[in-house]
Amino acid sequence: MTATASIPAVGSRMPDLDLTAADGSATTLRTATAGTRSVVFFMRAASCQICLGHIAHLERLALDATVVVVVPGDAADAASVASRVSAGSMQVLASGGAHAAAGLGTFLTIQHSGTFVLDVDGGVLYRRTATIPTASFNAAEVVAALAA
Repeated sequence: MTATASIPAVGSRMPDLDLTAADGSATTLRTATAGTRSVVFFMRAASCQICLGHIAHLERLALDATVVVVVPGDAADAASVASRVSAGSMQVLASGGAHAAAGLGTFLTIQHSGTFVLDVDGGVLYRRTATIPTASFNAAEVVAALAA
């Protein structure tokens, strides 16, 4: 069983997670956000239709921020999700077990998902997490957090 850390609070710093790109190369969350304001969306699963809908909504928002999607699993899972988004609109990375390091573990075999808005230093400006993926994303709140 993977130990789950606590969910980073608003005002705290997001942990620098080890992630894997769709091509299998290793990276970190800090490298992916590269000192920019960022929206990081943690999916429940690569096949989660609700999460895929949230990603499509993020893409339509055309935010003035780096968008990183983190899918549980490996490079193949990241590649599966990346094939569904427009090239260059967002980065899709696999977490392996890093969801738990961000406080998004599993409960009764359900992977938690969530949305974070980060400042240029990786500080958490906003968070919304949930066991049920319908509650893990709110577009108006993301836009408001980026505007603040």
